[in-house]
Amino acid sequence: MKQKLRIYISVPVSGQEREARQKADAIMTKLSKEGHIPVNPLNIYAEHNPTYEDHICYDLRAMLGCDAILFCKGWEGSCGCSIEHDVAMRFKSHGKKDFKIMYEE
Repeated sequence: MKQKLRIYISVPVSGQEREARQKADAIMTKLSKEGHIPVNPLNIYAEHNPTYEDHICYDLRAMLGCDAILFCKGWEGSCGCSIEHDVAMRFKSHGKKDFKIMYEE
């Protein structure tokens, strides 16, 4: 049986929230059907009236509680996704060796 993973979805959001939400929802559905537990950053509550920095901090905390991260296409052009990528790489190499880093095909 395939291992059930808690997977954080790293999706570019800034300036395209509607498209990002649709993309993340579609990936959530796919991951759920595969038996995983998806974590959608667009569903993370970052307090009332959050700043960009607040969103990043709450998202990183959620990501670090996962078993894996899935980077959606276009992540390289997103500041937030790039920060998540840097942290994920360090987390894997210096902390949680079994943390999985995946990329959308």
